[in-house]
Amino acid sequence: MQVVTGHKGGQSYRCYLEGLAAHSSLAPQGVNAIEYAAELVLFLRGIGEELAAGPQDPDYDVTHSTLSVGLIQGGSAINIVPNTCQVTFEFRNLAEVDQEGVFRRIEGFALREMLPRMQARHPGALIRFERIYEYPAHAIAAGDPLVTRMKHLVGRNDHSKVAFGTEAGLFLRELGLPTIVCGPGAIAVAHKPDEYVERTQLAACDEFMRKLVTS
Repeated sequence: MQVVTGHKGGQSYRCYLEGLAAHSSLAPQGVNAIEYAAELVLFLRGIGEELAAGPQDPDYDVTHSTLSVGLIQGGSAINIVPNTCQVTFEFRNLAEVDQEGVFRRIEGFALREMLPRMQARHPGALIRFERIYEYPAHAIAAGDPLVTRMKHLVGRNDHSKVAFGTEAGLFLRELGLPTIVCGPGAIAVAHKPDEYVERTQLAACDEFMRKLVTS
């Protein structure tokens, strides 16, 4: 039940790589999709390191933009050069970081640097990206009257920014609506087997909503 004035933007992508299968005893005759996927993962790690050294916002727990690889899937057997692999990654950006620009760098590396080398060995090789989700970074000035009113309603004078995403940025971008984020629970216990919201938090949220519609 804290007033949240900003959160990072986010995008997630799945990259499909298709090479050429071969028996492992004839490995040079194939195009190993996993090996090229590994090259992409290393490039992604480099982008993440650049983001960590880029713009900073001390209001966040993690003060910089981030990029991480969450899934990699490929191969069918130890004695087969894998012809397919998928890499799923996400990045969470501060408002100062060009969200589309980050992806264009990644896409450009894959299509201009990696794919020609793959196709030189197998013309049918391909790389394509699928966007899984996207939402913009969000921010509202701490001195905005809406923030002041929300602080009064929740009975606390502090505010924060969070690394997780919400629809707040969409309300601002698509509808031009100034928006704050506030709700019960804690992100520290989210997305876990025993995820929960304390009853005291639910009661506080009920009281907040009552004040919101009656004040």
